Amino acid sequence: MQMQHLMVGYPKYYQTADYALRLSVMADIATMRMKALHFWDKHGISAASEAFGVSCRTLYWWRQLLNKEGPEGLIPHSKAPLVRRKKHWHPDVLKEIRRLRTELPNLGKEQIFVRLKPWCEQRYLACPSVSTIGRMIAAAHDKMRMIPVRLGSRGKALLVKKRSAKPRRPKHYRPVKTGELIGMDAIELRMGELRRYVITMIDECSNYALALAVPSLNSDIVNHFFSRAARLFPVGISQIITDNGKEFLGNFDKTLQEAAIKHLWTYPYTPKMNAICERFNRTLREQFIEFNEILLFEDLALFNQKLAEYLVLYNSKRPHKALALMTPVEYILKENKNCNMWWTHTMSCLLAKKRLTSELLRFERRPQVDRNIAWGFCPSGTSRMLNARQPQAPNAILYLLIFPAMFTFKCRNAARKIKTPHHF
Repeated sequence: MQMQHLMVGYPKYYQTADYALRLSVMADIATMRMKALHFWDKHGISAASEAFGVSCRTLYWWRQLLNKEGPEGLIPHSKAPLVRRKKHWHPDVLKEIRRLRTELPNLGKEQIFVRLKPWCEQRYLACPSVSTIGRMIAAAHDKMRMIPVRLGSRGKALLVKKRSAKPRRPKHYRPVKTGELIGMDAIELRMGELRRYVITMIDECSNYALALAVPSLNSDIVNHFFSRAARLFPVGISQIITDNGKEFLGNFDKTLQEAAIKHLWTYPYTPKMNAICERFNRTLREQFIEFNEILLFEDLALFNQKLAEYLVLYNSKRPHKALALMTPVEYILKENKNCNMWWTHTMSCLLAKKRLTSELLRFERRPQVDRNIAWGFCPSGTSRMLNARQPQAPNAILYLLIFPAMFTFKCRNAARKIKTPHHF
């Protein structure tokens, strides 16, 4: 951001403003000193000394500061010494501490103190305390730490790389608009030796959620799920927060970098940093998974079809207390109000909207979803919008209501562009 100077052309404006600022923050003790000097001028130095409890010599010193520096001189200055003590540790003691941490790798400061004390007494050296030994170790460039040499597959020593600091979620941060922060997580379910996973994602502002059950979990599967979900998400995605699982590394993290989406991480064993997604996992368990757990291990495709029907109800029919008893779709429509002269308000799109609304009403009364709903009733413009990366139109949400149902099918148009794994 470029700095702009507002009062250019006014002579000595900044000097006067700086002077006024320093006077406005004058300490209480400086105000008391000024009152003492005024009292001295009015009643004499003896009365001022007795009234304010200071010596006459102190009053003369305050008057000297006032005459030399003005009112600013009465503000107390730092009394820290100009020449401060510097740390000086005996080099022989440092060498002995390093030898002890080499003999017994990475020995703690308490154990070092026990062995260092008799060594210093024999040589008539001052033995540092436990805390001082800790500071001596921390001040070393390598922390006096011994690291074993690890060999690679070709027998060469591997270089130890420092871990890069991961971007974390700021404290007390809450998103204010839809798409600003998306939480992602995975639920693991077991039955005997079988395992199933449910990948979940939810917008922390609007509570718009998507989920999919998969037989295994890795970064490729999570990347495929996110790529399909991001294309039909109501708005653009700015940030995503996940835990430190391996499924959120690799190709998934690479895809986020290519799409310029910031990837935030939670601290280890700190699920409260992704609390909204964790709460959605519990809701999904209590309202759907526990009633269809056997189906999850017997017929994954049918489970995903029923999961799609539940997500339609969750996003478009279920009131949310966090949204003032609105549904996520109603909240997004209320948040994103655009001009009626937009391309989605053309006659063809309005007719498609009417057809889709009637199809959604028919879909609620049908046990199974017609896979050609989106492709049979949408005009070419709407079809292009469904194929877009991240549609921004609020009216697109009516088309996105059927996304979970479409997700479990191999749509003929999407199949030409995306190679869908067999378990999808």
